[in-house]
Amino acid sequence: MNLKPEAKTEIILWDWLITKGINVKKIYFNRINELNAPIFTTKGINKKPDFIIKINIGYGIEFCAVEIKCSDQSKNIHDALKILDYYKKYITKKTKYFIDEKEIKINHFLVATENSVNGHLFANEIHKVSNEDSGDNWRKTNAKFKMEPLKEYSLTSMWLRRLWADFRFFRKENELKEKPSLGILMNNFAEEDESPYLFIMNYNSHLKKPSWGARYWRL
Repeated sequence: MNLKPEAKTEIILWDWLITKGINVKKIYFNRINELNAPIFTTKGINKKPDFIIKINIGYGIEFCAVEIKCSDQSKNIHDALKILDYYKKYITKKTKYFIDEKEIKINHFLVATENSVNGHLFANEIHKVSNEDSGDNWRKTNAKFKMEPLKEYSLTSMWLRRLWADFRFFRKENELKEKPSLGILMNNFAEEDESPYLFIMNYNSHLKKPSWGARYWRL
């Protein structure tokens, strides 16, 4: 079967999530697919990410919308910044998501590539940075309490922080009545854990003073 690069990436991620994700319940594609996996649909502005992942990490059923890119060109990953456009279309109700004709709530918007299974987004990343030894005290504290990974690959780390910086400006410019998280899929390579993890900027509504903060959760 002659598959396009992005379709190959989707199969790699599907297999990883299904076999290693203990909290993954089901994966939905945005179209009829080679795996005969179930699909999700949208109404409104019909621009949509590639996967919906149904999960339960201890807070009940949640749904992740995932934009998937093949990393053979770094441009593809930079283009994935359009995840913010999907986010805006969702919170303004210009795009609604459905499974089996029932509308669902999107809790997390994510970006992934075939390299997510190794802990990064770009191809052939080598250089790693240590959050537990960082000169940034905030990162060091977050890593200590497992709100960020102990280590990251540097290109992916910079890309994600740029996404989160854009997200801060986005939140200032847009009133968010719904507050899905935003981030990436990766594994916990620093601890030799092949499981998928959400590395996200999350709205922590349970705090006495609700606020946004990084979270690192196993799927």
